[in-house]
Amino acid sequence: MTMHFKSHHHRVHASLRYGKPSSLFGAVFWRSLAVCWGALFAFQTVFAQNAYPSKAVRVVVPFLGGGALDQLARLVSENLSSRLKVPFIIDARAGAGGVIGADYVAKSAPDGYTLLFSVQAPITAAPFLSKQMPYDAQTALSPISIVAIAPNVLIAWQGVSFRTVAEFLAVAKSAPHKLSFASQGQGTTGHITGAMIDQVTGTQLLHVPYKGFPPMLTDVESGRVDMMFADTINAIPRIRSKELVPIAVASEKRLDALPDVPTFAESGLPTIVSGPLFGMFAPGGTPAELVQKLAFEIKAVLKLPPVQTTLHDLGVEIKGTTPEEAQLILKAEALRTRDAIKSAGIQPM
Repeated sequence: MTMHFKSHHHRVHASLRYGKPSSLFGAVFWRSLAVCWGALFAFQTVFAQNAYPSKAVRVVVPFLGGGALDQLARLVSENLSSRLKVPFIIDARAGAGGVIGADYVAKSAPDGYTLLFSVQAPITAAPFLSKQMPYDAQTALSPISIVAIAPNVLIAWQGVSFRTVAEFLAVAKSAPHKLSFASQGQGTTGHITGAMIDQVTGTQLLHVPYKGFPPMLTDVESGRVDMMFADTINAIPRIRSKELVPIAVASEKRLDALPDVPTFAESGLPTIVSGPLFGMFAPGGTPAELVQKLAFEIKAVLKLPPVQTTLHDLGVEIKGTTPEEAQLILKAEALRTRDAIKSAGIQPM
């Protein structure tokens, strides 16, 4: 009996030492250990989710400050700070049509502490405009929420000779490559809208890209560039102050915020419907729990009456989607943008 006990005892210790259970005891031990580790991992995940955020969150804006994107990023970030009790700090990293800022976030730790607040261009247009993308637009960034959509408005400096779409097209066709329009960069919705106009009407507008809204506004107001396709957030204040002349809005129907400005559809161009999608993104690989939590918090922010009033006055459509809904919207937008770029003959650089 003694020898049998020692032999069994030795086998049990050997099984624990070398990780190969040779007895019922060993199998039960390792199964129990696996369950414990699984429970610990689940606890850590839940704890991390509940504890997030425990420090300041960086919100990268990939275009120059002072434009619509910057305004919405600050509005959302300030209210997230109030709700979650940590600073959400705006970090402007402009350039390359938003790609520089998007790349910075894509290469950041997927822990929820570095986020991107951007329009769709770095995700839906950049891959079709650049031969060498620094990130995979389909996987490098995880959509959190499409916050809002703002239609583009064609606005021009006071010295242009046209005031309607028909007059604008007549001038454009009479002087190919001379009537100029500004955008915030290659592949932005302002650029794509101009390309769509050329595609549909046969005009040949001169595209002048900028790194952000403030410098292009200065040049349009002074007449160095004739016009621009600007979202409602940027356009409405300049229209109300009579700094710039509104020609048409690229929406399916007239906007409550601009009731006197006709749509392109009213002028016989029903396919000219465009505008930036404003959204929040995390680095690819960010835990789904954190992405869902941020989406929930953004939706809650967008339900606040002061926020809704502000956005309505800016002429935008409030969204607040789930991550899954955001992904579907961006996929559809990418296909639409690809087709517009291809039809307009814009070559990747």
